[in-house]
Amino acid sequence: MKVVVTVKIIYDLEVKPVADNGILNYKTAKRMIDPIDEANIAAVIKFKEIVPSIVITAICLSKEPDSDLLRNVLNMGVDEVVFVKINNYNELVVDGLTRAKLLKRLLVAEKYDLVLTGKSSSDNNSGFVGSALTTFLGWRQLYCVCELVDNKADQLTARCKLRNRIMTFVVKLPCVLVCEFDKPERSVSTFDSTKVVNNQKKIKDVGKLNLTCCPCIFVVNYVVPNKVRKGKVIDNVDTLMTTLFG
Repeated sequence: MKVVVTVKIIYDLEVKPVADNGILNYKTAKRMIDPIDEANIAAVIKFKEIVPSIVITAICLSKEPDSDLLRNVLNMGVDEVVFVKINNYNELVVDGLTRAKLLKRLLVAEKYDLVLTGKSSSDNNSGFVGSALTTFLGWRQLYCVCELVDNKADQLTARCKLRNRIMTFVVKLPCVLVCEFDKPERSVSTFDSTKVVNNQKKIKDVGKLNLTCCPCIFVVNYVVPNKVRKGKVIDNVDTLMTTLFG
């Protein structure tokens, strides 16, 4: 079984960005692997102990300088990293739908069986890549996956957690899993990248895929005006009712 884990590189969550004329400036902030994607990688690596025959590929779509961070992903135990390089990368333009379209092309071309995406992302809390990818591919989907249990023939057994209930599902492959695993005890930043020996990293140029960004989604940076806001203290219900309906 060929498994893909999507990887997103974000700005360091512990570094506070600098405000420039009311707009957050990330130019000097460090980059890191999304902790949610770290959890997905750790979960599928653990699953490989149960099913040793699976082949794990991590796919990342980002700008060229981010490719160095993926050495740590290789050292976690994945078999291969595919880094899709976008020239003149702009996170305000490369939205989730564009990512899903790109992933679809790669998955169809390489004939993967299973895809793991995060339920959300740590930087902007978006999480529709998995669902959009399912729609584009026409594959089955499991949501809120918290554990991978077994794989036999063309079927996957997984557990999903929703509203404090854990349910076990058996789903036919190919399938997209929208995951919500517990965070791993070790971060990829703690691994020694010098230990990467047999694993490999491939780089693909997105320009060769003739991919266009989605024109239906726009991101706007709003500037917060420096104005004094007046407030009124309401100390009882009668004053509140008078203020609202008087």
